[in-house]
Amino acid sequence: MIRHVAVFRFAPEFTMEQREHWMSLLRALPRHIPELRSMTVGPDVLGAPTSHELAIVADFDDLDGLAAYTRHPAHAEVLKLSAPVKVSLATVDFEIPDAS
Repeated sequence: MIRHVAVFRFAPEFTMEQREHWMSLLRALPRHIPELRSMTVGPDVLGAPTSHELAIVADFDDLDGLAAYTRHPAHAEVLKLSAPVKVSLATVDFEIPDAS
């Protein structure tokens, strides 16, 4: 399994209402992208100086599934909302060994 983790910082003009809408669109992606096994989205709860504001964790069977997610039109629509207000993005994609 491949786990995709992304953490974001946004410009102040990206309001809490807009962020909630954006997160709801992310949470809906598993219904639109079959390769996306799960999607967890949430805001930071600590607010530490080194914290990012929001994070997503998404799981895929393999790298092909991650690639399908990356180029899927539903994902592109979500990116259109966040791109203009994104100040920082960091991602990590790593393999989770088979538990069997």
